[in-house]
Amino acid sequence: MNGRINLIPLLMIFLLTTVLCCNVTAGETAQTKVAVINMQKVIRKSIAGQKAMENLDKKLTKLQEEIRVKQDEINAFKEEIEKKGPLMNEVARAEKEREYKKAFRDLQDKKEDAQFEMRQAETKSMEPLLHELEKVVGGIGEEGGYTLILDKNMPGIYFIDSDVDITEEIITAYDNKVKSNKE
Repeated sequence: MNGRINLIPLLMIFLLTTVLCCNVTAGETAQTKVAVINMQKVIRKSIAGQKAMENLDKKLTKLQEEIRVKQDEINAFKEEIEKKGPLMNEVARAEKEREYKKAFRDLQDKKEDAQFEMRQAETKSMEPLLHELEKVVGGIGEEGGYTLILDKNMPGIYFIDSDVDITEEIITAYDNKVKSNKE
């Protein structure tokens, strides 16, 4: 009987806490406004995003051309070794093969450097863009009374009603902000 008396106050506290939590949750649910955006689409379709992507494409094309030229040189060098190799003495052939292997390693290093350079360029060009977009999304979130705005490409999001997608609104607001900053 003594154990039951101690349980009653605990059960009362539990019930009171549950009722209060349900009331708070029900009140908050009525005010919850959620939206989603497709950040990749915003970057692809916004003026600033298109310009950043254009600059990145130019840089990529330049780096690819440099690598292609190096690759062509190495291929020509390899063909020369294959053609003239049988006519060379063993020491000369070994020297040419060593030069080819060094040139090939240099090409691999150049490819890795180009990838690193592209990642840095992407970060450098996208960071300010994403920072500005964050401000735009925050402004729309406050103005629209949103509780939460998510990127629709986030893991764990399996269904989105098209009515909550505000991607086009974000693109328009961001483009307007970029245009007003230029004026």
